[in-house]
Amino acid sequence: MIMCAALIMSCEEEIMHRGRTPLVSVGKEYLYVEDVQRFYSANPLPADSAQYVNEFINRWIEEALFYNVALRNVPSSREIDKLVENYRRSLVLNIYQDGLVEQQLSKEILDEEVQAFYKANSQMFEVEEPIMMGLFLRVGKGAPKLSSLRKWYKSRAIEDLEKLDKYSLADDTQYEYFAETWQRVSDIAAKTPITDKDLLQRLQRNNAIEINDKDYIYFVSADSIIDKGGLKPVQLVEDEIRNLLANTKKVSFIKEKKRALFDEAVEQGTIKYHNK
Repeated sequence: MIMCAALIMSCEEEIMHRGRTPLVSVGKEYLYVEDVQRFYSANPLPADSAQYVNEFINRWIEEALFYNVALRNVPSSREIDKLVENYRRSLVLNIYQDGLVEQQLSKEILDEEVQAFYKANSQMFEVEEPIMMGLFLRVGKGAPKLSSLRKWYKSRAIEDLEKLDKYSLADDTQYEYFAETWQRVSDIAAKTPITDKDLLQRLQRNNAIEINDKDYIYFVSADSIIDKGGLKPVQLVEDEIRNLLANTKKVSFIKEKKRALFDEAVEQGTIKYHNK
């Protein structure tokens, strides 16, 4: 009889814990060794790992105790059950929808689609403040090879850019080459003693300028400038456009699927109106 009872208890425990190792329990809630291991598997434990684990266990116990008190003091579980069911419904729909989109909707957005969207919605891509592509160099007043620098920073020849790269390794030298990425004029001006308005006006008159203060010489050259109100280049907003188009396609695809299900249900008589 004792063996039978022990066997029943063992089976119940196996069903309850499903092969996991109980660590601590509060009422009918259990924290398992595997839970703690999983929680910390992605993060290295500090030197005093025992204390760290104990703090985690204590936090779990406090949360479980607080939850049990909350269960006794929340008067209506019907509304909670409804919220849980609504959340579950939303979760199931989202998982199914994402899987459907992944399987059946092409992710490819053609370049022609990007260009067409860009032209049709150009007002979306107006520049809010001036941007530029080019080069920035700051050297000390007593820097060597100033005459060469004055030639190199205006040039885009590979050999001159390589010389600038090597030269920029010297102490007290700031160098930035951004001929393929757009920078705000205000960010470049912040590295100089003049305002962004002054920098923009000077670059619009001459695309390679030299600025001096007490300690430094600043060389700035602009390959391209887009003033406020101009259009951002399509290359700058291409990713944004592709995301917009992908989301639009996704919405249309799901809408079509829902409409097809509705039409099929009407045809098969699945939908029944009971208030007519």
